[in-house]
Amino acid sequence: MAHIELPREPGAAPDLSGAGSVFANRNFVFLWSAQTLSQLASNMVLAALMATVHATTESDTAVAVLLLTFLVPAVLFSTLGGVLVERSNAKVIMLATNVVRAVGIIAFIFVAPNTDSANVPLVYLINFGIATATAVFAPAELTAIPRIVDRRNLMAANSIFVLTINATFAIGFGFLGPLVLIALGPIAVYVIVAVMFGLSALAILPLPAVRPDHKAAPATDAAGRAVHELVEQLTEGVAFVRRHRAIAWSLAYLGISSSLIGVLGAIGPGFAVDILGLTSQNFFFIMGPAGLGAVVGILFLNSYGKDIPKRLVIDIGLIAMGITLVLLAIVKPATILFGGAVGPIEDAVPAIAPLVSLLAVVVLIAVLAGLEYAFVAIPSQTALQEELPADVRGRIFGILNTLLSVASFLPVIAAPAAADILNIFFDGAGIPIVMAFLGAVTLWAGIASWRRNARAGLHRQGLSSRTPASTVDEATAPGVPDLPEPPEAPHRRRRRRRPSPDGD
Repeated sequence: MAHIELPREPGAAPDLSGAGSVFANRNFVFLWSAQTLSQLASNMVLAALMATVHATTESDTAVAVLLLTFLVPAVLFSTLGGVLVERSNAKVIMLATNVVRAVGIIAFIFVAPNTDSANVPLVYLINFGIATATAVFAPAELTAIPRIVDRRNLMAANSIFVLTINATFAIGFGFLGPLVLIALGPIAVYVIVAVMFGLSALAILPLPAVRPDHKAAPATDAAGRAVHELVEQLTEGVAFVRRHRAIAWSLAYLGISSSLIGVLGAIGPGFAVDILGLTSQNFFFIMGPAGLGAVVGILFLNSYGKDIPKRLVIDIGLIAMGITLVLLAIVKPATILFGGAVGPIEDAVPAIAPLVSLLAVVVLIAVLAGLEYAFVAIPSQTALQEELPADVRGRIFGILNTLLSVASFLPVIAAPAAADILNIFFDGAGIPIVMAFLGAVTLWAGIASWRRNARAGLHRQGLSSRTPASTVDEATAPGVPDLPEPPEAPHRRRRRRRPSPDGD
């Protein structure tokens, strides 16, 4: 599951008006094709591996660990990727990493040839290596975009890449991966994905060389300096968030939405088994519609969201997401409870039966979950871009994304582990209890955020925008301790001068 953040101008929605000119650029078409193929391949194999690991271990925690082998390298090795790009040909890096990923995928044929007897530790190890190659590929790809696209078309090119990232997740992870796994088996998924990585490498070949535009320091010095700078920037990022509470709120909204979608993915195979009564491979009935809902939400916000206050959209999304998680938790007993009432209607109109089945209800709720994720994540990220001062936007935005990724690891592990523990005492009830708890917490957070933002007037048009990091919220941001106001300096009392006896 590759994820790439493409910086945009603050407050600007993806602009596809120049898409025609961009696609007329032959080199951009090759680069975009390589991105599309590699993103589809990464998401397809993620879906297949999640189903395989869950079927082998029957553990939601094992699936969460698999997700971490995708996510952790992006944090650990993004700096290494940047160092390599600064002193190498980005075209060669993209070509080499695609070949490495294709070879790594072939290795899965020998360690996970079927869905119920995979060597899970080796799956983790191989996948960690593939994800590391992806972490190196990403900065090389981002470096190549401004070299092959005219400056006036750069916004359209970045917008196309962002839309492609979300669309390939919905298609590859939500549909193609699980469908090929069910129809043809895991080996077919690995072969198709390896071929896609190979085709992505071939799409890189016609590109011009993308060499560094400046002389770089020696690699050993650069690596040491990069680690030192990473530590310094992490410290700077934390200090910046503590000073500017509006930044902390936007970061908190992003963290909540990212964590919830990660948790939903981690427990998806278990949900398919415990709630829907299907196999682990059928979890695409959850993540597929959720991905589709996210794409619809992004397109809606790009078209109509400019005139709606961001905090209002975020609060609606948070409250709705909390309700949706609670609905997913109670959907099975609810359908059983109301099944008798719906029975006569199904007998009278047989065609309506599939539309009111448990599976249909879950699909509908999953679409809403994806839509709500977009309503929280997209305005939050836009607000974050607006609130960061221009002189530190690139540096701080990158380091905040790193902090956000690290913070999202805990719930991705904790929620599936809690579900597994609860299943020991209450068979089959672990996932519903965890989802109900997460839903209740999210709903509480959404209501609290609504009240706070409404009091601050942030739900009214024209009052939701702030000057970059210059306005500090009155309320304390999440994770920032309340600091006492500095005491007001005492007024100096001037002593009244007594009149002299002579009247002076």
